[in-house]
Amino acid sequence: MKPQIIHIHGGDAFEHKEDLYTMLRNRHLDLYLPERVSWQKTLFENLSNTHDCFRLSMPNPYWADYKAWSIWFEKILPQLRDGVVFTGHSLGGGFLLRYLTENKLPVVIAQLHLIAPVVDETDCKDIGGFRIDVDTWKRFANDIKTVHLWHSTDDTSVPIHHSERFCAQYPEATIHRFTDRGHFLQSEFPELEAVIKNQ
Repeated sequence: MKPQIIHIHGGDAFEHKEDLYTMLRNRHLDLYLPERVSWQKTLFENLSNTHDCFRLSMPNPYWADYKAWSIWFEKILPQLRDGVVFTGHSLGGGFLLRYLTENKLPVVIAQLHLIAPVVDETDCKDIGGFRIDVDTWKRFANDIKTVHLWHSTDDTSVPIHHSERFCAQYPEATIHRFTDRGHFLQSEFPELEAVIKNQ
């Protein structure tokens, strides 16, 4: 039986609906731009022969709510197997970090990959219920074999010090630093693919 990979995408969380409306008014939309190929799609295509790959579509990504995401995430728990790999990007990484420090899963997690995770509100205001208690960073409620953080120094959405602060509290994690990946919106992520394949 192939090991599972579960990916949690990012999103936007706001304290007030007017902040959501402002973000939507300011966001550019161009019907004629080609659809962007994401590294998540490429990663799963490349690993589909060796892994069962799932991108979990979380509720209301433009108005993300931690409790709603938790309820939806818990729907998959009975289907997980030992050796599962979790990947989370941006707010999705912050969600996994908080959920796995507060809740025990019924399986052993082989790898946890947090890509440009939102760790706290420093330089990322309005993360709503996704706030993480700093004291919980020192431990997970789960058996996790390896924890990897991936961050780029030129990320203007979630600065790299988010990952660095987490690693200072949880030194067992491995941080992979880049200088030219921004918020990891590229079409390929060969370094992540290699780590998943080789562990």
